[in-house]
Amino acid sequence: MEKQTLLITLTLILLIGVSCSPDENSRVAELATQQLERQADQNRRMSELQQEVASGSRELVEADANARQEMVTLQREMQTERNEIGHQRDQLEAERREIADRRNRDPIIAAAITRVAFVVVSLLPLLICWLLLQQKVEPADKNEITELLLDDLVSSEPRLMPPAKTDPAKLRLTDLLQSPDNSSTERET
Repeated sequence: MEKQTLLITLTLILLIGVSCSPDENSRVAELATQQLERQADQNRRMSELQQEVASGSRELVEADANARQEMVTLQREMQTERNEIGHQRDQLEAERREIADRRNRDPIIAAAITRVAFVVVSLLPLLICWLLLQQKVEPADKNEITELLLDDLVSSEPRLMPPAKTDPAKLRLTDLLQSPDNSSTERET
């Protein structure tokens, strides 16, 4: 477009220059020169403007690319955080289920332990009786029984037969063995 304008301007200048007088030629030449200078100035301004537009476009494209890169980074960070939150939520849910299971299971275990303890305590006397019945007891001979009864009669604290202190005339064998001096004085009284 600028080339066409330039060609048209030059063509007009030449036509005017051929048809006019020399004074007018110099004036036309001056006008043509001024027009060419204006056109060159406009062309220069247009090129500067185009360069500014191009640099602005480049900056805009770079800013857009940076913004997109930041947005992608933020989206990745958000996705990572979502994954972490999801993982923590899953852990929390698993812990909640475990606690709920424990709440349901603990009373059952406590009741079972209580029942087992009750059964063991109930069976313990039976077990003791069974163990006592399983022991082999050999019958004692007459000499052992006699020795046991004599030991009980002689002892100061009998286990088999309580001491008979009701009748002072009847003395126990132990009373006689303990103090012979006392027993003679007791008989005299």
